[in-house]
Amino acid sequence: MLEIDITSYSDVQDYLPYQVPEVWLFQNQQLMIYQLQGNEYGITSQSQYFPAVNPADLVAQCLEIAYQRNTSAAIRNLKQQLGG
Repeated sequence: MLEIDITSYSDVQDYLPYQVPEVWLFQNQQLMIYQLQGNEYGITSQSQYFPAVNPADLVAQCLEIAYQRNTSAAIRNLKQQLGG
């Protein structure tokens, strides 16, 4: 399971009770990828679920679509890029 959160008020620790293996948080114009390691989250630069995806490129593309069109279009593109 993977959680992607684009809100500005979530904290990775909010996901700990649910034992979400990987959490992507976009805050302050930066994507942070966290992976559950035992009973805590550690920051990583690459997704364990999408190793071929460059997170920085993906975020830049989504932001461009959101600015040019809207957030819904950016989310649809993100799902498409991730195979969903």
